[in-house]
Amino acid sequence: MDRCLLMFIIGVGLSLNISSAGTFWWSCAAVSLALAVILVSSQALPRARLLAMLVLSVFCGIALTTANLNWQHYQRKQVDELTETTQVKLLISSIPEQYATHSRFVGTVLSITGKQQTFLNPPKIQASWYGNFPRQLKLGQLWLLKVKFKQAQNYWNEGSRDYRLRLSRQGIIALASVTEGHLIEQSNNIRARLAQRFADDANRYNGVLAALSIGVRSFLTAEDKRQWQHNGLTHALAISGLHLSLVGWAGLMLGRVLLSRIFCLTLSMERLEKINIKWLSLLLALLIATGYAWLADFAIATVRALIMFSVIVLHQVLALRVSSWQLLLRTAALLFVIDPLAWLDAGFWLSVTALGTIFSTLWRWQQGPEVNPTYQLFRLQLMFLLVMAPLSLYWFGGVSLLAPLVNLLFLPVISCWILPFTLLGSLSELVYAHTFADNLWYMATLPLMAVTPVLQETASWSFTWWQPKQPVPLPALLSLLLIVMTPISKRLVKWLLAVSVPLTITALADSRERDSNIKLHVLDVGQSQAVVIERAGRAWLVDTGMGYSSGYTLAATVIEPFLQARNLQLEGVWVSHKDRDHSGGVAYLKQHYSDIAWFGALTNRPCQRGMQGNWNNINWSVVWPSAEPIDEVAMGSNNQSCVLLFRYKDFSLLLPGDIEFPAERQIAEKHGFPSVDVLVAAHHGSKTSSGWLKLKQTQPSIILISNGEHKGFNFPHRYTTERFRTMVRPWFNTKDVGQLTVVSDGHRWHLELPFAAKRERLIYTEDD
Repeated sequence: MDRCLLMFIIGVGLSLNISSAGTFWWSCAAVSLALAVILVSSQALPRARLLAMLVLSVFCGIALTTANLNWQHYQRKQVDELTETTQVKLLISSIPEQYATHSRFVGTVLSITGKQQTFLNPPKIQASWYGNFPRQLKLGQLWLLKVKFKQAQNYWNEGSRDYRLRLSRQGIIALASVTEGHLIEQSNNIRARLAQRFADDANRYNGVLAALSIGVRSFLTAEDKRQWQHNGLTHALAISGLHLSLVGWAGLMLGRVLLSRIFCLTLSMERLEKINIKWLSLLLALLIATGYAWLADFAIATVRALIMFSVIVLHQVLALRVSSWQLLLRTAALLFVIDPLAWLDAGFWLSVTALGTIFSTLWRWQQGPEVNPTYQLFRLQLMFLLVMAPLSLYWFGGVSLLAPLVNLLFLPVISCWILPFTLLGSLSELVYAHTFADNLWYMATLPLMAVTPVLQETASWSFTWWQPKQPVPLPALLSLLLIVMTPISKRLVKWLLAVSVPLTITALADSRERDSNIKLHVLDVGQSQAVVIERAGRAWLVDTGMGYSSGYTLAATVIEPFLQARNLQLEGVWVSHKDRDHSGGVAYLKQHYSDIAWFGALTNRPCQRGMQGNWNNINWSVVWPSAEPIDEVAMGSNNQSCVLLFRYKDFSLLLPGDIEFPAERQIAEKHGFPSVDVLVAAHHGSKTSSGWLKLKQTQPSIILISNGEHKGFNFPHRYTTERFRTMVRPWFNTKDVGQLTVVSDGHRWHLELPFAAKRERLIYTEDD
């Protein structure tokens, strides 16, 4: 059975990485499935039947995951069809986040335009409500809202987070903007009451108490999160295996004592002997753990821990004897049955790796001589550091070097003092014993009062949270993880491998990245523009993407992560013109990059024809605007865009900003466009740009377009792409394939589409 479960898990992983297209591979899969069914149903040899069962298990994983994805696609498609303002009945399921201009919250959709949603898996939306009235929003309220839906948008670039997947993992099928609303009912559910109690209380440590009792981390300040992360204690703030195990163990002990007392007082000895107190205690413990998970709103990490606890209880009740690894395998399989997309969670892999580390360490202890328990626990924490470090570096960009010591000293305090008093206080609050609850919560905060200054001090040490100066390649991190987990008997050999192999892989990757080629990256920034010109680890940026009045800017969420992912040193920024979709990140970049050169609009060095220079062995020049005065009213801001020409040896590229026909005509007739290898289409491919005069003079070998999904535009316009086709010029746009990268050695060039294949995976592809 366990082998079939393993193949089922492999099937789940395969289904999340296969393309929605590819009829050949689907045909091969169908043939394999048919053969497997025939072998299972026939009188085949045992080995053949086993092979067939394994194949069928793989297809079960694929089928379950595909069905889950198709259901999500169906829900999103229903929302996509609602183009007008829609009335929804919404139950607020998260603590509303307050910003200067709006409130943002997540709500469970009970009905859309009067149509009730499914009870088993009601969809959620993330809504934004602008204005002061939304300040009344609270967790658990029931609202009747008028909203405009829109789909979540991913920006497909190196370093960018998968925003759409993150929302999908929370059950959120769409984003929405609220136009008006009416409060139907104030909620008095348990979780909402506790959340409101923590929100109203001015206790400095209420953020920690709320995180431990109801799984809400919204009350934690940014400084609190930083301190706990840098000290390696972030996992203690999530209701996961540690917390649920403690609550389950407490429930088990309580069940054994109470049930024994009750049955002894009410039942005869004959009937008492027929009752299995252990079973009932285990079931009571499971019930209490489920209640705790419900209080945490069945968060993803909590559900994982609850499934693990349930599997352990089931094996105990059925008296099944299995190894720790079999238990882990069966837990993972059950988790994928309930939530196939857990494969994509960083938390899932962190949990599995942590359990694997515990099992591996316990097995080694059993093979060796007995040692002091405290020393064993410290060794376990060191193993956690070594094993979890590669994953922490990959997902969080750093690792806490003090985590073993801090966890060894502080986790017992959380487990044996803070968590019990916090939960007892929450139970007291639920029965309206407010004063008693306050006293219990005060008791819970006593260790926090003593420990917080220590955490503040250690978090300020430079070596506490180690971040490498350049990103470590994933193969190097995986090799380190594999070497640490492999049971090599000679420690010296193991340490030499753990140091030499990752360093070698990192050096090889770094040498490939630091070649002398020029790289043009047209970033996927939606209906805006940001272009990075890279060579030898140094970079110039042309345009800074969109910025919004709320303070959100693509410079922070796309451009900076891209520079960090490629370990680039930003040395200069050009702003083609002042429109927000090109200059929206100027303020952020000026604040975070103080020692860089600035050119163009909104700077002290505006663009003017005749400007030229050499940067990083790349020649640059300004083609437009001319020094001659122009009619700004007639030309408009787009036609005042800075047009830049870059040359590296025999390779050339033109960045025309947002210029349109009037500016193109003036350049073509007065100065002429240079012929280039690569042309970035002006104005995102609109019908009023990229005219015949410019195309015939530039004669580009390829055309790149920066555009995105936008209901108000339909770029690139068909008139523009028809001109490209007439000239027999290939063109690519970021809306369809994500980040566009052109690499050239100065003579020849080639186009790279790093995210084209990933966008075609079934998880991202919608059915038509």
